[in-house]
Amino acid sequence: MGAGRGPEPDFGSSAAAAARLLTERGETVAVFDATAGGLIQAALLARPGASKYAACAANTISTRRSAQLLGEPLVAELSTSRPTDAASYRASKRASVAAIARSMRAAVGTTWVVAESGACGPTFAHSGIEHGFTALFVSGPVERAAWVESDHAEREANMWGFAKAALDLLAACLSGSAAAGQPASPQSGIFEGREDRFGGVTVDVAADCAATTEAFAGELRSRLAEWASAGKRGIWFKVPLSCARLVLPLSSEGFKFHHAKEEHVMLSRWLEASPCKLPRYSFTLLGVGGAVVNSRNEVLMVQERLVANAKFQGLWKLPGGLADPGEDLAVAAGREVLEETGIKTEPVGVVSIRHAHGLAFGQGDIYCVLRLRPLSEDIKIDPEEIASARWMSLQEIEKRVPADDVKTMADCVSKGTFTVISQAVHGALIHGALVPSTAGKSVVMYTAAGKSDAA
Repeated sequence: MGAGRGPEPDFGSSAAAAARLLTERGETVAVFDATAGGLIQAALLARPGASKYAACAANTISTRRSAQLLGEPLVAELSTSRPTDAASYRASKRASVAAIARSMRAAVGTTWVVAESGACGPTFAHSGIEHGFTALFVSGPVERAAWVESDHAEREANMWGFAKAALDLLAACLSGSAAAGQPASPQSGIFEGREDRFGGVTVDVAADCAATTEAFAGELRSRLAEWASAGKRGIWFKVPLSCARLVLPLSSEGFKFHHAKEEHVMLSRWLEASPCKLPRYSFTLLGVGGAVVNSRNEVLMVQERLVANAKFQGLWKLPGGLADPGEDLAVAAGREVLEETGIKTEPVGVVSIRHAHGLAFGQGDIYCVLRLRPLSEDIKIDPEEIASARWMSLQEIEKRVPADDVKTMADCVSKGTFTVISQAVHGALIHGALVPSTAGKSVVMYTAAGKSDAA
């Protein structure tokens, strides 16, 4: 698209076309512009009956200064990387208008959102840019993006041209939605779709859904055609265990398993011909070990009752296991030690982190060992998990490390475990502290101490 010089003679007609369709369909619109300087909303408000369709508007020329309006998570997403040249600057504009339009549509609840951001001139932030440009994005029942290049750097003329282009794009989306028979919002049926700010749709199938597979398949095909016509990309279906019969029609329409939990399975499909950009499900397990060191520099060691590989039956190791969902590292390590040995502890710091791949269920595995301080020393093992537990000096542990490869590791300590224990007793640790996240929640941040934490 191109933008000419000076106020457009048909600027009003562009707004009139969008206003007429909004009024006829009883739909609403919000505008978040930058370089257009409020002209898009002003043109819409100038039409009769604007109060019925014009919801709100804001100028977001500085995303950082718009944090209260856009929300901290969106601003953090848009600020992850700063453009370093003309190409990345232009790309950042395309990405930001799509994210703003989709996010703010969900936030303000309008049928449509128009987002615009670019550079008007007469000067530009990066070399290689000589003329004005802007990125446009309309999010609604139909989604479309446009890129507008000017042939000059006259600021006011570009503002008028960019605003007209945005109004034309909105009118085109409204016309396209009407022509395709797209409703302003999903209508009641066998399932309901919830749009996200990434241009996708998520469907939570009701646990009491009584639809037959044939009826479900028919509505699914109809909705997929609507979503594809509207420019939707990633489609998600969350199917509860009680509706497992509906997995077959979904798989017949190209949906694939994304992940499964005890009570549901999630399936997904990427509608665009481009490479799928849907995030993968979790593929790494998190394990924790507790290096419990008492005042005599003795370390709590355990022997598991059963191990998968017979060679390691009777191996002395640190107590530990898998972290539970939502469980911080220190809490998980303390819980594992308490369950296996009956000893309560308090965290001191992180000793080591090991990252491996292709382990249980083909997953990656991150194993974190924390140094813990015992609040008691009386051992009470869990006989279902642990065969034996005792306190050992560093010297005794070292003597149990075999010099060569052996057929059995019974009553031995592996070289890797001894290295970690030595670090726990004599080395520096990584300490954790609660800090606020950009989403307003408290998280644990681990940083290197830079000094020895040995007792």
